Amino acid sequence: MLIRIAAEDNWPPFSDHQGQGLSEQLVKAAFATQGYQITTVVVPYARALHFTSQGITDACWNVTRQQNTEQEFTLHKIPLFIADSSFYYYRTPQPYDSAAQIPNGTVVGVILGYEYGDLYEQHKHRFQLVQVSTHSQLIGLLNGGKLDLAIFFDDVLGYYLQNEGIKAKNIQRGKLNYRSEIYLAFSKENPQSSKRAEALDAGITELKKSGVYQQLLLRIRPGSPEQIIKKDRQTDQ
Repeated sequence: MLIRIAAEDNWPPFSDHQGQGLSEQLVKAAFATQGYQITTVVVPYARALHFTSQGITDACWNVTRQQNTEQEFTLHKIPLFIADSSFYYYRTPQPYDSAAQIPNGTVVGVILGYEYGDLYEQHKHRFQLVQVSTHSQLIGLLNGGKLDLAIFFDDVLGYYLQNEGIKAKNIQRGKLNYRSEIYLAFSKENPQSSKRAEALDAGITELKKSGVYQQLLLRIRPGSPEQIIKKDRQTDQ
């Protein structure tokens, strides 16, 4: 049984430009325990959502459970993993505890189509949003003082700073924005989606019992952005 998945191309270490990473490894291994195989179509995240919502693909990964995604897709019950997103600033961190505390008109940089939690969705209309398609663009804008703040997933920013040769000595981490549960989103256009969601949950449960799940997480995740930025500053001194 084959499942066609739209794999985003811009969220390493979870899904890189080839659609490979932790998400692929977890989903492939979990489905294999239930007799399924996967094939991927690598596209930008916003297109992955579109393909799945329209039934062009059976599913897409790295989707956050929040009100709009629960309405649009069929989600399984056990998250693939947890991913934290935080506020990042040019040189001087601000004390904002949530999107609700960010002042009106603040220039906020984000990745086009990404989910940053229900509270962000409620308040984003108040901001001057700068939406870009790649993390390299977003890092460059913030590092050059073009944004008041940007929202990054910590693991993803850590990957880019550690593996892409990007220096970010002007970037400072603020407080946690949202702790996202990440899922494979199935198309509501496909009558097999509920059955496949149950199979994925069963597979994730098996991976956790065997210890394979924990091994994958430890192998994939990079160091924290704060550690990497601090190292960059020390190197430049």
